[in-house]
Amino acid sequence: RRNVMLSELNNVGFAELILTGGWYLWWERRQVVRGEAVQSFARSAMSIVVLSQNYINATKKEAREKEGWKRPIEDFVKLNIDGSFNEETGTGATGVIIRDHTSGVVAMGQRYLSHVGDAPMAEAYALLDGLRLAEQVGCNRIIVNSDCMQVVTTIREGFSVTTASAVYNECLSIWMTFSSISIEHCNRDANQVAHELAKNSFVNRTSCTWADEPPSFLIATLANDVIIFHNQ
Repeated sequence: RRNVMLSELNNVGFAELILTGGWYLWWERRQVVRGEAVQSFARSAMSIVVLSQNYINATKKEAREKEGWKRPIEDFVKLNIDGSFNEETGTGATGVIIRDHTSGVVAMGQRYLSHVGDAPMAEAYALLDGLRLAEQVGCNRIIVNSDCMQVVTTIREGFSVTTASAVYNECLSIWMTFSSISIEHCNRDANQVAHELAKNSFVNRTSCTWADEPPSFLIATLANDVIIFHNQ
């Protein structure tokens, strides 16, 4: 995993990485001394990578702020969902990820769909899988992000007359159990991690869930997802 992480540092030099890592460890040591909780090793490593890359990008003249994933406000989690569909085979997949206000991964999952009617149904299944995962890990204050406007519109209107109506009915049933939940449309750039999960599931025909620590194939996408500056 260390080699995978290092290969994704792009133009970050070891001097910047060591300095950022040293500062970050000092900051976490202060938290420990104060009796505050600190992140897992995996989350700390990801934070150091992101801070280093942000520093490099922000110091370049052509840098500008990305219009990508945005962290939720404190006490909320953000649930990103995405579905994929292959018309020729009638198969699909879903990808979902839950992150907190520190950008830390709470849980994520992917599911291979061996039989699915169409692309909108795959997107509906993605919402259902995301809500089930949020329920499973005990989330109660949620902001859902989807790059499919049909999903957003259907949930806001509270009904569906499409082939996915049964799936949406189940989604709405779970939706009502959360104390605070809303849904927003996002662009593809803000939904890259969920997209990669769905893609991985579809290509490998696998279903899986992860808690806290992400799989190696997602490290690069996760790091890039929370980098706030990029070069034009």
